[in-house]
Amino acid sequence: MGEFQRQVSEMAADIQSLSHELHSAKLQYLGIAGAMRGFCREFGEQQKLGIDFQSLDIPSSVSPDTALCFFRVLQEALHNAAKHSGVQHIEVRLWAALDEIHLTVVDSGAGFDREAATERRGLGLISMEERLKLVKGTLSIDSQPKRGTTIHARVPLSSGIDSMRATG
Repeated sequence: MGEFQRQVSEMAADIQSLSHELHSAKLQYLGIAGAMRGFCREFGEQQKLGIDFQSLDIPSSVSPDTALCFFRVLQEALHNAAKHSGVQHIEVRLWAALDEIHLTVVDSGAGFDREAATERRGLGLISMEERLKLVKGTLSIDSQPKRGTTIHARVPLSSGIDSMRATG
């Protein structure tokens, strides 16, 4: 009975954490960089990981759709890294250059075979790609077994698409 109670408590904590992740009011109040920085800190504490977050030249004009899309990609990338990489340190970079905004999530962990992953196409990778397509963005993944993984998302700042309902 004690084990059952522990599992139920753990599930309740997971559900509460998930509900906070589903809609981050922090995006609205803190902007994309502030919300991502806070998520990295909270997720790192929860997962016992060091997450180095840096942002540079992020304009205030990032659309809510793009901000939410990047936030979701960050969440998925960090969950994947925590689950599969085997590392204790992850680097997250958010920056704007020219007319684009970029996000990279880098770990030096287990990596994976890109061909094998393409064949079995996990829901997480598909989700990231589909979200980015909705805001005219792209996703690239550089990974090799035992050499880590780099997730790179890119979205034009002028995408101007109102697709929040599709990216939420």
